[in-house]
Amino acid sequence: MDKFLKRKHDSGTDNASTNTSNVNDDTFNDENKIKKVNRQYCNDYLNFGFTYVDENDCQIPLCVVCGEKLSNSAMTPAKLKRHFSSKHANIQSKEKNYFERLLNNQMNQRKHFKKIVTISDKAQIASYKVAEIIAKQLKPHTITESLILPACSEIVQIMFGDDAKKEIMKIPHSDDTIKNRIIHMSDDIEKTVTNKHTTNKIYFALQIDESTDISGIAHVLGFVRFIDENKIVNQFLCCKQLTERTTGQNVFDSISSYLDKFNITWDQCVGICTDGAPSMVGSIKGFTTLAKKKNPNIISTHCFLHRESLISKTLPITLKSVLDKIVSMVNYIKSRPLQSRLFKKLCESYGYSSA
Repeated sequence: MDKFLKRKHDSGTDNASTNTSNVNDDTFNDENKIKKVNRQYCNDYLNFGFTYVDENDCQIPLCVVCGEKLSNSAMTPAKLKRHFSSKHANIQSKEKNYFERLLNNQMNQRKHFKKIVTISDKAQIASYKVAEIIAKQLKPHTITESLILPACSEIVQIMFGDDAKKEIMKIPHSDDTIKNRIIHMSDDIEKTVTNKHTTNKIYFALQIDESTDISGIAHVLGFVRFIDENKIVNQFLCCKQLTERTTGQNVFDSISSYLDKFNITWDQCVGICTDGAPSMVGSIKGFTTLAKKKNPNIISTHCFLHRESLISKTLPITLKSVLDKIVSMVNYIKSRPLQSRLFKKLCESYGYSSA
């Protein structure tokens, strides 16, 4: 009957056997643990066509013939010789000076290639200066590659020779490069302006206008004016695209999200100048009304240029007739090249200059 019963083993016996097995396992692992060896390069390994490169504080053998990298464990004469005999048997009889010449040629090629692709600091500065001039003159960034650099290279070649022309051609001037330069400068200006308002809590005034370009995309343009070290600074702030409607709420959300991005509060805004459109000055949902809910002390003004345009539409009949005649005459002259030339001659005969 006892042989059919499952007896509970003595726990002390089980613990002793477990501890014994753990000790045996640790002893076995310690005996079989392989110590990692960091092998070092020897100059004699060049006889087998191998040099080395440093990777992660470890010397890696590099074949000077095929450029293949082996592991550090292969840094032994037998393994290096086996690689050379199996893959480069045709030059196995070459001596060490052959591999030295081959290695020197490769190093010279690397230095020459690095010298070609490395752009000097002066070339980088010149590239940014050209991009800045193009941006200030509102010219397309493609003008550098097609006009500016060819003209500069011809001038420098005539004045200073071919060597100076080669130096000029090292300036990065591709269309994408100039485009990226303008973007980088724009980001830097934006960062500088926003950092001044964020760190110094400078009070500012905004000029906001909504406009639609020739492709039908609506944009919100923002200009900022503030005092920096006793100087009045007028700076372009942002250009945000309106993907849906162009209501006052949409304009306010676009400008407000931009200010929140740089931790600029509406409490720092003291004035807003707009064109007087209903979406801007509406008493309920206009942009200025929504801004005044954030800061009641904001002063809203109407752009004086836009006011002149509006006044011209409400002139008395006697004055409006004169203005209409002048506009029609100017349009008649400017729309016809022959009339423009004749008008220019007429002005010159009376001692005036025509624009």
